[in-house]
Amino acid sequence: MIPKLVRHDIVAFFRSPAAVVFTVAMPLLMTVIVGAAVGNQIVDARTGVRVMQFVVPVMAVFGVAQVCFGTLAIRLSDLRDRGWLKRLRGTPVPAWAVLTGLVGASLVVAVVTVALLLTAGLIFYDVQMVWRTLPALLLTLLAGAACFTALGFAMVALVRNGAAVQLLGTGLLLALAFVSDIMLVGARLPAWLDAIGWIFPLRHLADAVRDAMNPLLPGTGFRGGHLAVLAAWGIGGAVVAVWRFRWERPPTRTTAAGVARPWTARPGRPAAWRLVTDQVAHALVGLRRDPSTAFFTMILPVLLLALISLIFGEVQVSGVRLPAFMLGAMITYTVGVASYVNLAERTAGDRERGVLKRLSGTPLPAWAYQAGNLVTALLVTSVTAAVLATVAVLGFGVRIEPAMIAGMLGAIVAGVACFTVLGALVVAFVRKQQTVGALTLGTFLPLAFVSDVFVMGGELPGVLSTIGDLFPLKHLSHTLLAVLDPAGRPAMAVGRPGRGRRLDARRGGGAGPQGKQVDGRPVSSGLTRW
Repeated sequence: MIPKLVRHDIVAFFRSPAAVVFTVAMPLLMTVIVGAAVGNQIVDARTGVRVMQFVVPVMAVFGVAQVCFGTLAIRLSDLRDRGWLKRLRGTPVPAWAVLTGLVGASLVVAVVTVALLLTAGLIFYDVQMVWRTLPALLLTLLAGAACFTALGFAMVALVRNGAAVQLLGTGLLLALAFVSDIMLVGARLPAWLDAIGWIFPLRHLADAVRDAMNPLLPGTGFRGGHLAVLAAWGIGGAVVAVWRFRWERPPTRTTAAGVARPWTARPGRPAAWRLVTDQVAHALVGLRRDPSTAFFTMILPVLLLALISLIFGEVQVSGVRLPAFMLGAMITYTVGVASYVNLAERTAGDRERGVLKRLSGTPLPAWAYQAGNLVTALLVTSVTAAVLATVAVLGFGVRIEPAMIAGMLGAIVAGVACFTVLGALVVAFVRKQQTVGALTLGTFLPLAFVSDVFVMGGELPGVLSTIGDLFPLKHLSHTLLAVLDPAGRPAMAVGRPGRGRRLDARRGGGAGPQGKQVDGRPVSSGLTRW
């Protein structure tokens, strides 16, 4: 019985392209791109240990946490909201078997993810397996999977809204990755951020797995303190899940205050501006009701700007202060997500649900629908850019002269128009909404790594740099940086980063962009140059 349920959930998972891309393919893709950007120099001549020996383990940890926490919680919440869990409970299948099937499928996907990462590391990056610590590695990964599985069930038990579960399942994990030695490997965080990282289990799992795969450390690789923290969080999550878990979505609370006004038809044909503004209002309501999309489009870039600027301070990236660089990069990110990823997926969803077909039978012209989408993307991007600029100016001393504003707005308008057209091309050739979402996200994120959005400073290998030059994301990023650069340079001057940096045997930290240090400490990141 249980093997059949596990097989059913695994098949359902691999039939969701977006889930496969974000859960399995994304950690592997991030490993490849970071490996190309960082290089794979030997850091210990005696043992032949290379840089990627410390990168592959943390990517595996992120994959396990994403599968067992984020993906499992989203899947479980979706089944609950659609009433499938309630119907399954009414069948002869025991309740424990249904949940065991979901957990078993998550563990299988986690094993596949870790196996792919380790295989890629062994074949392409000369990662060494430390056989004397293999039992510790397996036990640590199993403890981490169990911990995050329990926390995933606890989150679904506490949060009644499926969209909120999706937001927390991905957004919370991504935020913790920045303070848990995963996205910012070896970076010295401010004391309060470092304390936050130590509170949550992701940091402990990352440290324990990295130590178990570090051939420069003696011993068997067991880290009792880290395992104790994982056990404590796992037990706490299991207790909350047993206490609060429900097989059906709790009824939403309603109030008598919201009484809808009766709809009244306006005489005559609406003006063109009215058609567009109504479409914009409709799209904004949809964005407000989708917390996950709103988070990744408007909140995440602000958090990245503040967090990375706070951690790395006054470091220079290609001759520009890091906060100014991050401002241009995060505006570029917002343009791509709002006008390429979101609009393409929304249009494909409207087509799949028959909305576009019904609209074709109304007086609403097709151009008004598309114009509403374009204006929505432009409005969302402009508001987010204004928030980003405010944070950069007030929090990190970035100077924005009045003459720069026109250039920034021009770049944003051109970028939104360009990526809206590219998203429309994807929708024209791809039919299913899930495939459109996987394709747009799966192309945008890799391009962000080779277009000076996520990877900052230094020079990429020739092939990756050429790929970035072919697509518009890098050109938008460079245009915004040229506008924000006080020196008024027309383009970025990119120098060759230093090579052959030595990593600390315990933590895997390294030198930062072009070997710079801030306050005597190295700057390194999974997103920045080592």
